[in-house]
Amino acid sequence: MKAITLLYHDVVPSWNFTASGFPGADASIYKLEFSEFQRHLNAIRSVIPRCSTASELGVHACSALLTFDDGGVSAHTHIADLLEALGWRGHFLVTTNWVGKSGFLNPSQIRDLRRRGHLIGSHSCSHPERMSHCTREELDREWKNSVSTLSQILGEPVSIASVPGGYYGRNIAEAAAEVGIRTLFTSEPETIVRVVNGCRVLGRYTIQQGVTAATAAAIAAGKVLPRYRQFVYWNLKKTAKLAGGTQWLRLRKWVLARQTFASHGRSVRGGWEP
Repeated sequence: MKAITLLYHDVVPSWNFTASGFPGADASIYKLEFSEFQRHLNAIRSVIPRCSTASELGVHACSALLTFDDGGVSAHTHIADLLEALGWRGHFLVTTNWVGKSGFLNPSQIRDLRRRGHLIGSHSCSHPERMSHCTREELDREWKNSVSTLSQILGEPVSIASVPGGYYGRNIAEAAAEVGIRTLFTSEPETIVRVVNGCRVLGRYTIQQGVTAATAAAIAAGKVLPRYRQFVYWNLKKTAKLAGGTQWLRLRKWVLARQTFASHGRSVRGGWEP
């Protein structure tokens, strides 16, 4: 089984990066301005007939899946309406320690998104920076507590999740499967669907500032070149992460905090994250 999944985060008005989701330059590079996100959706719509959901995997012929990490309030204020105008539904993955805080979804908004047909899942409790380095006890706590919180909010089981921070390991999927997660999204740029202890593990292609609407559409349509470019870059970066350890995270934050932003706060850097 294969699936093409795009990974988005927040959508903000006029590059107001503090309006939704986590603060800081390292989070802002994943936030798209409202009109830019509209262009992405229109471009994707021009190349594929529909977007699918995880519940359709293995049942119907699937097109691209759209996921949105962190649980920023823009899921409710902007993204859901735009998806529904196209007849699409998204996967909103929520970091539960931030539910109800400024810039994040509150319980009522989470319930409303689910009522409207969107899928709600876990993005862990605390959003650990290097989740694959967590102990099994820490992993169990991240998944169990976040799934429990969302299940209580929704009044139904939660069986979808995504891995925060881009650090994936089989240990994460094993712990997720243990608490009933049946679909786990990673940040690995791949289309193959793997299965770990009954949990389907899907890679995703990250969309951030500097990724054009045309590129996002080409990935969604299954074009090889843009997917290959991200695969190569991701694996080069993974090597640097492994070599750099926690120093990598500190260097990345230092660099991003000092980057020059153009008008309206938009990064002039472009391209993929450092």
